[in-house]
This record gives sequence, C-alpha cells and structure tokens, in this order.
Amino acid sequence: MVWAAFGFNGKVSLAFLDGRQNSPKYIETLENLLMLFAENIGGGNWEYQHNNVPIHTSNATKSYLNAKIITVLEWPPMSPELNPIGNVWCIMSRNVYENGGQFYSVNTLKAAIESALYNLEPEILETLIMLFEKLVYDVILNNGKTLNY
Repeated sequence: MVWAAFGFNGKVSLAFLDGRQNSPKYIETLENLLMLFAENIGGGNWEYQHNNVPIHTSNATKSYLNAKIITVLEWPPMSPELNPIGNVWCIMSRNVYENGGQFYSVNTLKAAIESALYNLEPEILETLIMLFEKLVYDVILNNGKTLNY
C-alpha cells in the first residue's frame, strides 16, 4: 500500500504502508505522515482530501480529524475525477511502467515509485489543484453524477 500527499507548493510526501489497512492504522498514518507533511508545508491554511472508503469515513477517523481540527473536503461518492491525487497516481503509473517496465523485487518497484513522484514537475501538481475547482463546477452542473473524463 502506498500513501502520498501533495500541496499547491509542489511539496510531496510518500510512504509505503505494511499490511492491510484499517481505521487505527489509517489514523496512525495521518498522525505520523499527514501531520508532519502539514507542518512542512507551512501549518495552517490547508484542507485534506481523501475518498469515501470505510477507513476514511469511520467514526474513529472522523473523531481524530475533528480533534486535530483538520478540514476535510466533502465530495460525492463515485467521483474519482474530483481527487487530484488520483491523477497523480495515473501519471506516476505511466512513468513507473513506461517502456513495459517490469520489476523483480519490491525494493526496485518502491524506488521507481519514489522517483516517479519526486520527479513530478511542481507545475503539474499546481495544475491539478487548480483544475479541481472546474471539475467541482462540472459535477454540480451534472447534478452530482460522475463526469465522463
């Protein structure tokens, strides 16, 4: 499992998580990774976006986020196009597997994933965040239904 976050300023964070994830493990990830990332991007003025999988929407996770005073963007189910990190994963996947790339060890694959993320141009990340506003508007115009992008 891979966890990543990025900000408008081009800063990124990446971690490889062990084992099956559940709410307590996700909260641990938030505490150890997201909070550190937030400090590194300047603290206060940011919002967090994750999707609607059960470990993200559990009462325990919601309580943790509320206690930390983290603003979480709400978004409709079945709308992956509204999550900029999804586009990052697609771009990274193309880079990791370009030219038919295959990996014969986990460490080699991890290194390729790290390289793909850290070599993303900051302008790409900025564009994905700015595109978010337009996509939200398009979803509203489409009555909350999935967009065909």
